[in-house]
Amino acid sequence: RVSLAIELPPDAMLADTDRTTTEIYNRVKDIDGVENVFVLGGASPKGDLELRRAAVTVLLEKLDHSLINKVVNDVIGRTPLIGQYLPKLPPAGRIKPQSEIEKEIFARLRSIPDVRVTKLNDRGERDLSFNLLSSNEADLDKAVATLEADLRRDPLLANVSPEGALPRPELQIRPRDEQMSRLGITTAQISEVIRIATIGDIDAQLTKIALDGRLIPIRVQLDRDFRTDLAAIRNLKVQTASGATVPLSSVADINYAEGPSSIKRYDRYRVVKLGADLPAGVALDTASARFREIAADADLPETVQFLESGDAEVQAEMQESFGNAMLLGLMMVLVVLILLFKDVIQPFTILFSLPLAIGGVAAALILTQNALSMPVLIGILMLMGIVTKNAILLVDFGIEMMHHGMDRTLAMIEAGRKRARPIVMTSIAMSAGMLPSALGVGEGGSFRAPMAIAVIGGIIVSTVLSLVVVPSFFLIMDDLSRLLAWAFGRFIGKKDEEALPLDQEALSKLAAEQGSTIESLEERIKALEDEKRRKSDGKVISHPALAAE
Repeated sequence: RVSLAIELPPDAMLADTDRTTTEIYNRVKDIDGVENVFVLGGASPKGDLELRRAAVTVLLEKLDHSLINKVVNDVIGRTPLIGQYLPKLPPAGRIKPQSEIEKEIFARLRSIPDVRVTKLNDRGERDLSFNLLSSNEADLDKAVATLEADLRRDPLLANVSPEGALPRPELQIRPRDEQMSRLGITTAQISEVIRIATIGDIDAQLTKIALDGRLIPIRVQLDRDFRTDLAAIRNLKVQTASGATVPLSSVADINYAEGPSSIKRYDRYRVVKLGADLPAGVALDTASARFREIAADADLPETVQFLESGDAEVQAEMQESFGNAMLLGLMMVLVVLILLFKDVIQPFTILFSLPLAIGGVAAALILTQNALSMPVLIGILMLMGIVTKNAILLVDFGIEMMHHGMDRTLAMIEAGRKRARPIVMTSIAMSAGMLPSALGVGEGGSFRAPMAIAVIGGIIVSTVLSLVVVPSFFLIMDDLSRLLAWAFGRFIGKKDEEALPLDQEALSKLAAEQGSTIESLEERIKALEDEKRRKSDGKVISHPALAAE
């Protein structure tokens, strides 16, 4: 869906809003891919109630999410040389990208006069927005005008516009202090005269009439034509301290002018939000960097501050949180590995293998033209566990072989030979499971696809490199461990000597020796039992009474 915020000039009425939104509906409904158009007049997409605002939601047809169509049309159909000659399946939904539909919508609405149309995201914000803060209204207006003109000339930003309220016409009455002091008139008297003449007196002082058991206030106002007559307002009478009356124009300047319809503040500063849309293919981080670069080069007043907001602020917080999660995860993995291997040095071999996946992630994103987004960061976080598992299989098997007396180089070769199969099998299973998501199958597939693409690219590259790089790192870290043991061993004492495991020949010899020992022991036990039996038989013969019993 495409959410549009419609804003008319400050003097527009509800009928003008209805006429404009009807024109927008007629121009948008026939665009290819548009299913429905919903118009909410008198309210902005954020819920602000105002007659000159409206919210237009353009609902698009569902995309083609069929797995068969994705494979046949997108994968097989784009095979070099022969893909264009292969048969294609008819699409099961919309195939036109949303960015092209949005571009056509704005092209059709550009010629509608006296209306400002902006595209909003799912949170009711612009794709890119920054706050300009200042305590000086003139400096803030100057900064917004200067920066808006510079941003409009950059191709990385589209539809640049401030989101502050447009100025509206108003009647401004500015009292003259000298005349008021000379005549003994206060500003409260002037405001009371103007209030009673235009909107009536306050409710507490209104006369009330009893009707059907209710007290209904009677509000008295001047005629509408009289209230809009500037000369009549200037001739309103104000009572002086002596009891006489003078025209209002003698103690105040009364003229029509423009003023802000609303004033927004942030951290006690007046704020104007400057927003822009992202053209197709432009990432948020690229546009944000360009936005900051233009703002840094612009000649802005010193009183104006420049702060991130909207998606740019969310992205900065997300990247910081992702970094903290990654750091805490790696620390937890390191602690577990130290306890598992009973070594401080070798666990770093596994951590050094984690950057192997980053190259695969970058290559996959570049080939598929996807930007670094929140799903990609989630995929990288998940990928760290998979890459860690591959390295643990190699290192753990190598250490086990070294404990059995095998040379460290031969141990790593044996680990690569015997652990390659489970590593490759799990990598293939993981990549195959991610393939439907990478193709964008199902509702919301375009959101999950970058995560799956990043994971598949990282798995492939890390699987290939881990079988080469991890053994090399293992040997390097083993040399470092020996060096540290030689350097600091004299200060902490020697390590307890552990009995080395025997080789096959020694085990056979030991088994033969143990077998002969067992045989001699069995012969001695048998001889003792025979001797005991003979003695027992001799006792029975020498004691007939016992034998009779």
